[in-house]
Amino acid sequence: MSRSLSTIGVGIRGLGWVSGAHIGSYQKNPKSTVVALCSRSRTRAEEVARQAGLTDARFYTSYEEMLSDPNVQAVSLCTRPDQHPRETILAARAGKHILIEKSVANDPKSLGAMLRAVELAGVKTVVSFVLRWNPQFQWIEQMLARNVIGPLFYAEVDYWHHMVSPASPSHWNSKRQVSGSALLSAGCHAVDALRYLVKDEIVEVTAYANQVTRFYEYPTNVVGIVKFANGAIGKTCTSFDANCPYTFNVDLLGEKGTIRDNRIYAADYFAGSRGWITVPTVRPDSGDVAHHPFDGEISHFLDCILNDTESHVNLADAAKTHAVCYALDRSVAEGRPVRLKEIVSEMA
Repeated sequence: MSRSLSTIGVGIRGLGWVSGAHIGSYQKNPKSTVVALCSRSRTRAEEVARQAGLTDARFYTSYEEMLSDPNVQAVSLCTRPDQHPRETILAARAGKHILIEKSVANDPKSLGAMLRAVELAGVKTVVSFVLRWNPQFQWIEQMLARNVIGPLFYAEVDYWHHMVSPASPSHWNSKRQVSGSALLSAGCHAVDALRYLVKDEIVEVTAYANQVTRFYEYPTNVVGIVKFANGAIGKTCTSFDANCPYTFNVDLLGEKGTIRDNRIYAADYFAGSRGWITVPTVRPDSGDVAHHPFDGEISHFLDCILNDTESHVNLADAAKTHAVCYALDRSVAEGRPVRLKEIVSEMA
């Protein structure tokens, strides 16, 4: 199997729902070739290859064997969250660059071990907080970079996804040991957006939770209040019980204006404006992976490898988002405010 030096050979570990989006984006990109598929079932690997038109990919039922393949230079980890720490550490030790689906780890200690393995190996990592490539997010970033609404003093980002289907009780996502919590399973996207848009670190949180859908092994509705290092405050909510279409709220209050999702009010900047200005853009309004901007994320991952640059959403940065999730979950469990330094110390 021959490839140019500018083409990255990729192995896909785990062939569930999200893997199809990864494979499709790698196939579109001339900088990558999917050279290996790894699943517990060879039949499943063959089926995925056939559906994707992968005629030259090798099939593995052993992850370690795939990592020993010299044609595999990078891996996408599309397995369950509880498997990510071990798989990340093994990939780093094998010298493979790693794209990790969220959550990367369900506890601080495991995440700390991953960080040390990646740092020691010097491999590139990207964690799949894919909404950073959503067009609405990119437009908001442009407005913030131009100081259109001024310094932020309050931010709010929510993840509401009605996940109460009859099939859910047997799904891995309902198990605490596998997916950790509502925040780690899905709400981490909102927590990451909060950090990413405010451009500052969260230093303390307080959270509360309740539960309507009882087959989950953890609270299905969590609301957290956060304090940033620069004095800004914020709120994030994750709800699996919200009886509405998929909703990803973004509210940013600045000293000169306000952004609400794809609307902006900034009278000083937009001369003559008397109300909200609506921007026609692609919003983060679907939980379907086919709607997510994986093309941008995977192009970024490949560029980081080829240009020897670190990602703005590498494992070290994503660890800060996960630390906030751990702190929020701890606040719920123990009924007290939690400072982030408490969580960070456990990663050391």
